[in-house]
Amino acid sequence: MVAQRGRRAKAYSQADRIARMVRALASRSMTVKDLSEAFEVTKRQVYRDLGQIQEQGHPLEQSDGEGEKTWCLPPGYKGLPPITVSPYELMALHFAKRHLDYLTGTPFVEDLDSLIKKVEGGLSHKVFNHLARINQVFLPRSGPVRDYAGQKVLLKQLQKALLLQCTIVLQHRRPDYEEPAEHRVDPYLLLLYQFGLYLVGYSHRAEALRMFAVERIVSVEVLEERFSLPEELQVEQVYDNLFGLVDEPAQTVRIRFAPDVAYLVKERRWHPSQQNEIQRDGSVIVSFRIGGMEELAAWVLSWGAAARVLEPQALVEAVKAQLSRALSRYS
Repeated sequence: MVAQRGRRAKAYSQADRIARMVRALASRSMTVKDLSEAFEVTKRQVYRDLGQIQEQGHPLEQSDGEGEKTWCLPPGYKGLPPITVSPYELMALHFAKRHLDYLTGTPFVEDLDSLIKKVEGGLSHKVFNHLARINQVFLPRSGPVRDYAGQKVLLKQLQKALLLQCTIVLQHRRPDYEEPAEHRVDPYLLLLYQFGLYLVGYSHRAEALRMFAVERIVSVEVLEERFSLPEELQVEQVYDNLFGLVDEPAQTVRIRFAPDVAYLVKERRWHPSQQNEIQRDGSVIVSFRIGGMEELAAWVLSWGAAARVLEPQALVEAVKAQLSRALSRYS
């Protein structure tokens, strides 16, 4: 009787294959077909392995231009070094996670959880036993937050487009429109503002920089088309000149705050251009060089009678108009 032969074992386990693939890609550029033939796996499996290599943090690069795409790692790349952390570094990592609790259910928090687990896997027994205390030292109190958990797939697409610099086609619904509008966009960055996410990028439709509230994006399609960031791009400087998100020319703003709230104003940095002038009566005059008068007017009104705009006149009128509209509702 002839004994049955068992199922032939694969040449490599996935972990071993990925390690060998990393070494191969560090020595030369390879197409998916090259990798499929070299490691005797399907092209679909190659794509899964390449995704795994990226998820592990290796600096995998894809070629630009026409023709079949190639993949590679920097020449002579030796792989990621082991990570060691101190309890204080781990505390800072957990602080960042607690600060982002409002993004629970999104890829950002899930990826951060995955990173923390990888870091915790290399902790000493003493530090690991102290982990519960590290988790309890921060208590975030968020303001009004937006729920992005239902947009997990969409955010994954945005992640991919931002990392690989791929052009996208998105459907965006404005509050005053029933139907979403289609935009072809080169995504530059995600802006976090008051617990909200905003996509900033170049709109081919408007031929200018535009901002899209993520909660109003209905769908995202990532194209194979790649883009390069303009050398003169300085998005951060654009928003440094604003009080909020409304893009307006910067102008000098001066506001007097009463003595009983002056300490609250002085203890915080409301804008990079802020200058404080302490007055003899204990009040403080705060000066800014910013744009966004309507948003600034709402902030001034949040201080009630304790704040008075000195200049510009446009901000004075904006505050008076909002006060008049509010008062009319109680007349």
